[in-house]
Amino acid sequence: MLPRVARLVRFEIAKLFRQKLPYLVLFPIVGAILLVIMNAMDVRGEAPGNPMVRNGYEYLTTSCLWALRLVSVFAVVLASLSLSSEAAQGTWRMVLVRPVTRTDVFVAKALVVAILVLALFALTIVFSWAALHVVHGFWRDGAYMSPLTEGKFTLMGEEVVPDPIRPQEALASDLRLSLALSLLPLLASGFFGLMLSSMFDNTGSAVGIAMFLAIFLYGFASVDRSAGKYVFSHSLEYGLVVAKHRAEGFSDRKWEDDGIRRAWQVPLLSGFLFLGAAYVIFLKRDILT
Repeated sequence: MLPRVARLVRFEIAKLFRQKLPYLVLFPIVGAILLVIMNAMDVRGEAPGNPMVRNGYEYLTTSCLWALRLVSVFAVVLASLSLSSEAAQGTWRMVLVRPVTRTDVFVAKALVVAILVLALFALTIVFSWAALHVVHGFWRDGAYMSPLTEGKFTLMGEEVVPDPIRPQEALASDLRLSLALSLLPLLASGFFGLMLSSMFDNTGSAVGIAMFLAIFLYGFASVDRSAGKYVFSHSLEYGLVVAKHRAEGFSDRKWEDDGIRRAWQVPLLSGFLFLGAAYVIFLKRDILT
């Protein structure tokens, strides 16, 4: 089974890179990161005595938050095309006539969705880090001053001073924890899209319903905070928002054990549920007619 799945994964990735959509989704993600890094969106620190002083982790955490929100939606949309596009193009007969089973095909599709989500996740982190250093890092007396290795900096590197209230080690730890907690919600979003993709033969219906449900669930969770804690995609918010507020100097914002547990348990259980439902639907449906 593993060799067959590996060949299918290579084939699916090659086919994916020949399409335009995966490249088009990069533009809004990169745009959101640049808007934050250039101080045009949602960075509001509370540095005592000087409101213009910012911490590099404010920018980095905020840019990751906004970009990964988009990744969550795009993961649903891209995954919704995974199985429905094959049905719409009538390629199932050509695929299944080869020595592969439906299980092989489904596992390969699920792995490609996971790889795509991980790639967008990694791209967000790397580009946010690079953009922050390009815009706010600078040289002084022959030494490079990083906005992350120093506690505070003013816009475009006019001043760098240590910040004993928010040490770099604590902020780095907050960021690592928030990013770790954000990965499962992103994967659950992708598997949610895969489940929807297994239900439809028409790509337009799959993508339209996927976008509607992704936005509806996110909006519902934002309006109803108590119920929103149990929405898989909204679990993305907890870790990154806490890390963002702590980096901005909101000293009353603390990590909560219950919040951390929900942030990984809800998307983990949801992801398994979506994968299981997608697999059962895919096996039961008549996809050859």
